[in-house]
Amino acid sequence: MTAGAAVGIVGNDVPRQIVFAAGAIPHRLTGSWSAPLAGEAVAHLGSVDPPAAAILTELLGGAGPALDAIVVCNDSQANLRLFYVLRMLRGAGIPPVHLLDLPRQDSPATRRFARAQLAALTAFCEGVTGSTPDAAAWREAARQERAVGDAVARLQARRRAQPPEVGGTMALTALLAAASVPPAAAVELLDAAAEPRAGGVRVHVTGSNHPDPSVYAAVEASGATIVSDDHDTGDLSWLGAAVEAPDADAVHAGLVDAHFARSTGSAVATIAERATTTRAMAVAAHADVVLALIRQGDEAPLWDLAATGDALAGAGIALHRSVGITAEGLDGAVARAVAGVTGGTEEHHA
Repeated sequence: MTAGAAVGIVGNDVPRQIVFAAGAIPHRLTGSWSAPLAGEAVAHLGSVDPPAAAILTELLGGAGPALDAIVVCNDSQANLRLFYVLRMLRGAGIPPVHLLDLPRQDSPATRRFARAQLAALTAFCEGVTGSTPDAAAWREAARQERAVGDAVARLQARRRAQPPEVGGTMALTALLAAASVPPAAAVELLDAAAEPRAGGVRVHVTGSNHPDPSVYAAVEASGATIVSDDHDTGDLSWLGAAVEAPDADAVHAGLVDAHFARSTGSAVATIAERATTTRAMAVAAHADVVLALIRQGDEAPLWDLAATGDALAGAGIALHRSVGITAEGLDGAVARAVAGVTGGTEEHHA
């Protein structure tokens, strides 16, 4: 038995209640906007979104956290490719790897498939820890994860206050950290994120996810405040989903309901869904502008831009964009994005 085992999580589909109930701690792996990539990682993965290569670099180089297992979500092509490479490298120091494949289109058949996937995830976690959750474990994991969800809601309310009570950089830092610690520690991190902000341009961020807060910090150094976002390491990070039920079958059924009810990122949502989500979240946050930041190799968010721009125009909100961002061109891309946000000019960096 490996109580307190660390399970690395790649992607945003894992219901953390399952991991906690089995006695393990999830540790989300997100990579970096600009970390150096090992040649071996690039050779194995080919041309993919750089954060996936950064994750592989960490795992191969031993610079990441000590992990007992890894769960990879099939929520992007880059993550799926990473799963196959990790499975191939199992004999090279990579711990056991499991693929979680949750469908997106809601139907009776996909719900049955999703329940089977969550059952397989539960069995995998049980195999890592040697612990099968009983009724008390399921309920306690639900109670603790719901507390995390409540803390996330409080953090979002502080971000959206007028004036904001916390900036986007601090909020994103807290969300990233909360995804890798036990629930009680996550609540402390989320509730500790408080930093009154002066008035100024209120920004909603869409596009690629943000594996670290470096770009947010550069944008907010201009005096703007990022009050909301719709990528899967920010406000769409799946923290707090939990079902209070006494057995695995009931928990899985409730989590499947939650899965099909949530908003998701560009790689797995329709263009219309993404445009609607961005507009609704920007309006709710009283954003002045929406900033789309899209990495090179992360093509899915590009498909959303035209529809998103039309949807935002209907709400009187401007869309500024910087696309094809590379690690080498990151500083320039952020500078142009900041100029667009603060100067009112639209930037399109192709």
